[in-house]
Amino acid sequence: MVSLLGCRDERLENTTNALRFTSDEVRFDECFADGALKRVTVGVLNEGRSGLPVTWQVPDEPVRVLDLPEVLPPGETTLTLELVAAVPGRYSRTLAVSSEGLRPVRVGIDAVVRAIPTCRPSSSCGVASFDLSTQRCIETTQPDGTACDAQSACIEAATCQAGRCVGRPRRCDDGNACTVDVCNATLGCEFLPAPPCPGDGKCQQGVCDPRLGCRLAPMADGTTCGTTQTCRAAEVCLEGRCVVRDPPDGYTCAQASPCQDRGVCVNDVCVRPPAAALTPSWALDTMAVDGGAQPPQLHDFVMEPDGAMTLGGFFQTPVVLRANTSTPRPTPLGVSRRCILWGPRLVCADYPASPNGRVTAIDPSTGASLWSFDVRAERPDFLALVSQIFLARLVVQTSDRLAALFEAYPSNATSASTQCRRYFMVTLDAMGRAVNGQRISDPLLDVCNHPHPYGVAADSVGNVFIAFSPTASQQAPLEPDRPTLLMSFTRDGVFRWKVTDSTMPGGELAVARGLLYPENGAVVLLASTGQPAFSLPSALGRIVVSDARFVPAPVEGGARLDGYEAGTSSLRWTHSLPAGVTFWSDQVRLARWAVPDGHRTVALTFVKDASNPMVPVSLRAIHVNDGSEAFSCPLMMVPRTPAQLFELGHQSLGLMEGALDRGGGRACGKCDPPFAGSSAAFRHFRVPGLDVPHEPWIGTFGGPSHDHREEASSPSPGPN
Repeated sequence: MVSLLGCRDERLENTTNALRFTSDEVRFDECFADGALKRVTVGVLNEGRSGLPVTWQVPDEPVRVLDLPEVLPPGETTLTLELVAAVPGRYSRTLAVSSEGLRPVRVGIDAVVRAIPTCRPSSSCGVASFDLSTQRCIETTQPDGTACDAQSACIEAATCQAGRCVGRPRRCDDGNACTVDVCNATLGCEFLPAPPCPGDGKCQQGVCDPRLGCRLAPMADGTTCGTTQTCRAAEVCLEGRCVVRDPPDGYTCAQASPCQDRGVCVNDVCVRPPAAALTPSWALDTMAVDGGAQPPQLHDFVMEPDGAMTLGGFFQTPVVLRANTSTPRPTPLGVSRRCILWGPRLVCADYPASPNGRVTAIDPSTGASLWSFDVRAERPDFLALVSQIFLARLVVQTSDRLAALFEAYPSNATSASTQCRRYFMVTLDAMGRAVNGQRISDPLLDVCNHPHPYGVAADSVGNVFIAFSPTASQQAPLEPDRPTLLMSFTRDGVFRWKVTDSTMPGGELAVARGLLYPENGAVVLLASTGQPAFSLPSALGRIVVSDARFVPAPVEGGARLDGYEAGTSSLRWTHSLPAGVTFWSDQVRLARWAVPDGHRTVALTFVKDASNPMVPVSLRAIHVNDGSEAFSCPLMMVPRTPAQLFELGHQSLGLMEGALDRGGGRACGKCDPPFAGSSAAFRHFRVPGLDVPHEPWIGTFGGPSHDHREEASSPSPGPN
C-alpha cells in the first residue's frame, strides 16, 4: 500500500504565491529643478516558490521605473525608480503590480522639486547665480569698463568700476541765475524757482536778475526797519536807508499775524484788534468712536505740501489716506508699520503686513501700490542667515535713493522672544530697485540685548547716518539704553565710518551743514568723520537748524528757549517766557512767515498760560535770528495731552496729541515706534502767512513728513 501523504504535488504549492512591496511609500529626496536624474529603489516580494507572471501599472512622468520584469521570481526583486527633476512642483504617483487570481498591490511615490531661486545682484555691476551645492546665491563682479545701468536719469555713460556703476553727472543748466537747476533721478533736469534773494536786513531787499543773480535794491519808502517801532518814533526806509521818523496816523506799528490784524498808529498810540483763536478746520479724536467700539490705534501722521494729512499706526489699523480731505480712504491692502513722504509718494514699511520685509510706494490719492520691494524675494542670501526678517527704519537720502534698514532674528533663535538681532541695509532707487545691500556688522550688534536703530538721517548728498543702541525694555515700544554706535554710509550704501559713545543712549539724529547732532548727546560731530566738532553745556533734544542758527527743542514745562550760532557752540539769544507761561510741548519746527517786506524764518512751538483757563494753549512763533517774539496765536482746543507731533504744509498746521499708553498714562514718544499702540487726537489748522521754509533742517522728526533728510538746497545765509 502506497501512502499519498508522502507525495509532494508542485501544482498545489504554487497556489500559495502572494505579492507585496517592502514599503508603503517611496520618497525622492527634495531637490531643485536642475534637470538632473534622481534615483530611489523599492523591493517587491513574491512569497511563492516559483516565478509568477505579473502585470504592472506604471507611474506618470516625471517618474519612471526601469526594467520591469514580466515574471517575478520567488523572493525579493529590487526595482529602480527615476525622477527627471526638470519642472518645479510636488508629484504624487503610484506603482501597482497584479497577477491573475491575486489582489493588486500598490506603493505610493512622492517627489518635491523646488524652483531654483532667482538671484538678483546687489548692483548692475554684479552677476548673481544660485549655487546648488551650497544652496546660496553667489555673486561675481563685472569687469571694469562694462557698460551698466546707473538706474538714474542723472548719470550718463555709466560703466562698472571696482564693482560699482559710476558715470558722468548729467549737466543741467538753463542759463537763468534765478532758477535752481537740479536733476531728478526719474524725470531728468528740472529748473525750479530759486529761493528768495536775501536783503541786508534793513532797507535793501534782495532781487534776482536772470543774468547776474542776486542783487540788492532799495525797499519802498516807509517800509519798517530796525527794532524801534512806536507811534512816536519809528525806524523806516527812506531812499534805501533806515532812518528814525515820527510816523503819521495809520502807520503800521505791528505786523499782522495769522490770528491778529496789523496795528496802526492813532494819536501816537498803536491800536490793534485782539488776537482771535485759531479754530481747527478738521479734527478727529480716535477715542470718540461711535457705539463703544474699540478705538482705532492711530498715533502718527504725515502731511503733504498742500496740507493733506495721512494717519498711520503700528500694524493694528489701516493707514487712512488724506484723512482731512473730502476723499479719505483706508489703504486697500491693510495695515503698515509706518509711512514717510518721498516726493509725491508715500513709502510704507512692511506693507502689506504679511509677510514682513516689504517696502511699498503708494499713491496717496488712490491707495494704489506704485512699486514694492520684498527683501525675501530679492535677497534670499539674507534669509539664509535669519529666521524672521522685517523692516526697522526708512530714510530718504535723495530724490533717487532711499535706505531701508531690516531687522531680523538670527537663524539659531529658538523663539520670537529672543533679544538677539541681525541688521541689513538695502539702498533703493526711485523705482524701488536695489542699488546695494549688505549686512551691518559690529560687536555691539552681536550682543543679545536687542540692539536697535533709534536714529536715522541723511545729509544733502545722500550720506546715511544711523544710531544703534541696546534696548532697556523687552518689547515695543523700545526704550534706548547705552552705549550708542554711530555709523555712516554713502548714498550707494558703502561704509564710511563708525564711532561708539558710552555716555549717551540712542536717539534721533539731525545732520546739517556738515555737522551731526545726536539726540541725548552733548557733543556735536563732524559728519565727514564722526569726530567731535564742539561740545554744549547740556545734552541736546531734537533740534532745528536754520541758515544762521540751531535751536534745541524746549523742555516741556520749562520757560526758556536758546538759539546758537549755526555750526558753533556760541549762544546768540535766549527767549524767556513771562511768569505763569510755560512751554506746552517738547516739539519745535521752523516755518516761513510772510511779512510785507519779504519773509522771516521763525521757530514754532506751543506755550501754556496758566492764567487763561478758557484758551490755555497758544502757538508761539519766535524770530530764529534774534529770539524775539514774532506772534502768539491762541488755539481753540481742549487737549488730553501736550502736543506730541506737528507738521507744516502750505498755510497749514497738523497737530497730534492725546496718545496714551494702554494703562491710560502718557505714551512713550521718544521710544520706537513713537506712541505705539495708542489712539490719538488729530487736528488741522489753517494758518495764513505760514509755509514750509527753505532751511537745512526744519523739523524735530528730521524734515517735512519724517523724511529725515537735510534739505539739499537753501538760500545763502542772510538777515532773514
